Amino acid sequence: MNRIKNYIAISAFALLVFGLPAAASAQYRDDNRNDRYGNIGNNSNYRNIRGTIQSLKNKASRLEQRSDRIDDRNDDRNNGRRGDRFNNLEQLTDRFRNATDDLESAYGRGRNMNNSADEARRVLDLGSQIDQEIGRSGGRRNIQNQWNQIRNDLRIIAQAYNLNYNGGGNRRNRLPF
Repeated sequence: MNRIKNYIAISAFALLVFGLPAAASAQYRDDNRNDRYGNIGNNSNYRNIRGTIQSLKNKASRLEQRSDRIDDRNDDRNNGRRGDRFNNLEQLTDRFRNATDDLESAYGRGRNMNNSADEARRVLDLGSQIDQEIGRSGGRRNIQNQWNQIRNDLRIIAQAYNLNYNGGGNRRNRLPF
């Protein structure tokens, strides 16, 4: 009988020891507080987005090259006429790549995100336009796959700057400008 009491006491003590850190950490979590970038709680995942911006810049460059190739192929098929449906996509991807270059330059070391907020808005706006254009043109599979990867980076940037980006979503949740 004494053994059973000791076993229960040791088990209860072990549960208390293992449960105490979880209870203590739950007391200090403040999910209702917004930091100065609009991130909720103690989540600092979006404060340093330099890697995401660099990745977006590289992906935008590859997307521009691919859309240029598709547009050149369509020009060859149409005997040089520029009235095809990929012409607008090519122009948008050129502007998008330039905007990502500007965003990377303005973000710099990321000490003050307000310095690059306008460039982030411009990138997200052009991203929305490209998203609509790919949807309108039916999009080729390789461009659509590349665009899906870019869309994920755009969502991260939108969250970091506390902006709305609903790429591929409904028209009611547009960018606020």
